[in-house]
Amino acid sequence: MAGVAIAVLALNNGGGTPSPTDDPGTGIGSCVEQYSPRTLANRDFAFDGTVTAIAGDQVTFDVIETFVGEVSDEVTLTASGMTGTSVTSAGGPNLSVGERYLVAGDGEFAWACGFTQPYDDAIAAEWADATR
Repeated sequence: MAGVAIAVLALNNGGGTPSPTDDPGTGIGSCVEQYSPRTLANRDFAFDGTVTAIAGDQVTFDVIETFVGEVSDEVTLTASGMTGTSVTSAGGPNLSVGERYLVAGDGEFAWACGFTQPYDDAIAAEWADATR
């Protein structure tokens, strides 16, 4: 337990409890780009899809509607931190087979940070408006 206390003090530079701020900081848990319907257009792909399989961090989706990019009817992406196999501080959902999601990312990666989220009709409409 003493090792934990030392680690906390070292990470906190020995200061008191930090005060919350609106500044996202520069920590490794920060997202590369803040999610908004406007920044969605900066991704290689964005789609509405249902999870059909999960193997480690690999997630396969049946694509229902594409908002950005060219996406096949079925796509497998790396979704680190969203499958329960690894932990990140990026804030993505815990993906489940049979569930529907709005998914955006780059290359072979589904982004967390709001770019991948449980399906919602109103948000899907925002994605459509922002990318058309």
